[in-house]
Amino acid sequence: MRKILFATTAAVVTMATMPAAWAQVSEQAADQSSAGIDEIVVTAQRKSESAQKAAIAIDAVTGDTLIQQGITKAEDITKSVPAITVTNGGGSNTSIFIRGVGNITSSSYNDPAVTPSYDGVVLGRAAGAFGSAFYDLARVEVLKGPQGILYGRNATGGAVNIIPARPELGRNGAGFNVSLGNYDAVNVDGYLNLATGDTSALRVAATRQVHDGYNRDGSDDLKRTGLRGQFLIEPTDAISLRIGADWTKIGGVGPGGSYIGAYTPGPSGYSFTPGPFDASEGFNTDAANAYRRTLLGAPGFGFLNAMNQQQSVDYTYWGVNAELNWKTDIGTFTLVPAFRKSKGDSFFYGPAFNTAYSAETDKQYSLEARLAGSVGMIDYVLGGFYFNEKIDAQNEYNQEFVLPIQSYTHKTKSWAGFGQLTAHVSDRFRLVGGARYTRDKKSMDGIINNFITFCGGLPPANIVPPASFAAGCAAPNALPRYPNFLTTGDTVNWLASNGWIAAGSTDQANPQVFALLNGNGTILKTYNPVVDSGSYSRVTWKASAEFDLGPANLLYATVETGYRAGGFQLAEGKSSYDPEFITAYTVGSKNRFFDNRVQLNVEGFYWKYKDQQITYFTVDTSGTLINSNENAGKSTIKGFDVDAIVKATPTTTLNAKVQYLKATYDDLHLYTASPRDNIACPFTLTGATAGGAPVKDFNCSGKPLLYSPEWTVNLGAEQVVPLGRSLELVGNIATAWRDDQWGAFEYLDFEHIRAYWQTDLNLTLRAADGGWSLGAFLYNLENKRRIATPQRSPIGMAVARYTAPQTYGLRFSANF
Repeated sequence: MRKILFATTAAVVTMATMPAAWAQVSEQAADQSSAGIDEIVVTAQRKSESAQKAAIAIDAVTGDTLIQQGITKAEDITKSVPAITVTNGGGSNTSIFIRGVGNITSSSYNDPAVTPSYDGVVLGRAAGAFGSAFYDLARVEVLKGPQGILYGRNATGGAVNIIPARPELGRNGAGFNVSLGNYDAVNVDGYLNLATGDTSALRVAATRQVHDGYNRDGSDDLKRTGLRGQFLIEPTDAISLRIGADWTKIGGVGPGGSYIGAYTPGPSGYSFTPGPFDASEGFNTDAANAYRRTLLGAPGFGFLNAMNQQQSVDYTYWGVNAELNWKTDIGTFTLVPAFRKSKGDSFFYGPAFNTAYSAETDKQYSLEARLAGSVGMIDYVLGGFYFNEKIDAQNEYNQEFVLPIQSYTHKTKSWAGFGQLTAHVSDRFRLVGGARYTRDKKSMDGIINNFITFCGGLPPANIVPPASFAAGCAAPNALPRYPNFLTTGDTVNWLASNGWIAAGSTDQANPQVFALLNGNGTILKTYNPVVDSGSYSRVTWKASAEFDLGPANLLYATVETGYRAGGFQLAEGKSSYDPEFITAYTVGSKNRFFDNRVQLNVEGFYWKYKDQQITYFTVDTSGTLINSNENAGKSTIKGFDVDAIVKATPTTTLNAKVQYLKATYDDLHLYTASPRDNIACPFTLTGATAGGAPVKDFNCSGKPLLYSPEWTVNLGAEQVVPLGRSLELVGNIATAWRDDQWGAFEYLDFEHIRAYWQTDLNLTLRAADGGWSLGAFLYNLENKRRIATPQRSPIGMAVARYTAPQTYGLRFSANF
């Protein structure tokens, strides 16, 4: 810690105290001119300010940059923000990581470690923000590190703020973007801004985004429609009210993946056999299904069938929100009420299941109130926050010889009071202190039932290879493969009516055992209701100092804490998990030099993480496979971040972002038992058993956190070539380096994502006044698909979802 913080502090102080020609900038250094670097105004600290004046670790991407870089969905934000990773392993769930802090989960009730928000409204589910379309946005703000004061819930890793363009008073205007590309891609969006009076305005925006699947089975496609409306009224100089509504529809096949190979258990461990496919095969082609039929599925140990249903996604997200600002003698009062709802279902294969299905409805109400003002030398922000969420879901995860069926209602209520004070000790020196008290109450009312087909009898009488072949379990039609049922009653009736179990068998509200009538095996139906509730509370705090070394030179140091509430899950013996905590130390400096032509920002960080919530496949006390959310031990995250922009000439801009990250688990233990024990860490036996198999304690301490590459580098260049007085030709190149990183907790070789470069090109002809532009783009110049989300399937396969292939096309934009 001391080395990183001292080195960073020395560097930023040295930069800001260089000779007069370098550091003694005039007041004009902060002015914006055609020859200088543009300012980005952010609202991350609940006030409008230049990103260069905000003494926080933040990356802000403007709406124009999003369009230029082809960022139409959340997973592409990493093109502009090296610290963030967004993944999706199937279905509608989305996982966000910042500097290794995040959580991969297939359960929607697990709170995200990186808090998303849309238009100032904190969202309980990441999919609610990132399932929606990116169009007509003012900017996206990515805050790095815990946000324990000004943001509503659970921001241990950071926050991502999606901010739409707002209505403009006194202006009638419109604009649109149209792009056409390979994979039959069509991306259309537009907006209309109407001055409905001297003090009011309406803004309406819409989008349609489609492309064919990147995989041969049609998966990794896009089919998205969005509509947004906002009305702003400012009846007096003291009052403004903005009301907004948005709606997004997502369809298509959905996220997909491909087989990398398969693991086979043996006396000395697991052996790996590579599969025959490239990154674009998918799970549901003829070739992929033929390969699937060569693999044995546990614990029945028969050969698997082809996928029984095509993937599909059908989700709708919508919401209404408002923002009231009222300037009073004691400060500006802000009120933000909101309601959001998502509803839909999806069939998906991840990780190589046959087939998972999720039907879910999420509702959330929230209300935030703030008062911001000044008294003497003190600026203050005081506020309160209320959040109420309900999730109703039915899920099944068909593994052919195992059929888990879930049904649950999950509720969350959260209350918080917060305050932040800034003391202007002098014209150049400020001290900041803040605190937030948060209380979360959660409840789970649900049940998980598993139908498990064993070759032979129940453990320990079950039969495994090679004896299972002699027992006839691998013969065609020797064992049932479950359809995609959502109820235990339908499953029992299907088994009985198809002659697998005794006629007249009925579903009962308790564990049941059914003998297969052909004598090849036994079916266990587990019965695990979870009805539980609990409360969690925490005071998080922040202390920082800010010093203006010059008119355009800022030095800051911060200590801040974060907390994420515990919760409940559908898992026998592991129905609850505890909160997680983080403390972050940051020193940084933000600088502009040479009449606003050079920007150099540096940040050093040191985070201590405790009881991190992680999710991995393991077994419960009965030996049944579960996707369990548990608390890891401790980890240390440290490094530095450098952000540089050089306006070499009025028409040439160079930029670079470099992050060094060392994120390591100081204490990480994973517990599981055969046949779910394929983890590449040393283990000891605990003495306990699960389903008759010894439980192993895998010590993965010293391993890197997931999605924490040691080096990330983003480089870019833009050249503007004037073509007379009215036209410009603009060339852009952006390339990104991602160092080696890990994508799953088993630390198997295929989960080690190798380092790579990826390069994007843009060439645009535009009107000098910005009225229109016509451009060509080429993304992923290297034409390579990289592993984005590796997963060790619990039924033995190594699978992965991949990044997009090379895409190219034309884009036309206009504003009038």
